[in-house]
Amino acid sequence: MKFVLVMYVCSILSQSCDNGRIPSLEFQSHKECSLMGYKLAYMSVFEMEDRKVNIEKIAVKFECRQVNVFEDLIVPKKKPKVGA
Repeated sequence: MKFVLVMYVCSILSQSCDNGRIPSLEFQSHKECSLMGYKLAYMSVFEMEDRKVNIEKIAVKFECRQVNVFEDLIVPKKKPKVGA
């Protein structure tokens, strides 16, 4: 099983969140995904203007969605050698 991170930027003031964005990251475990979610959430708020964060009461939430990945579909098997 693999996990993808889905992040939402929310305004507590308007009680709404964006539609969510999926950074192009894939994780081998829920723990790896969670740790990156906290890191990216911190960085997102840190990089925003103070005024925007304070007025709109910005918060970032995230989830780690488990996805089924079929390795055969992603990496094709080696073709057999023909002749010598």
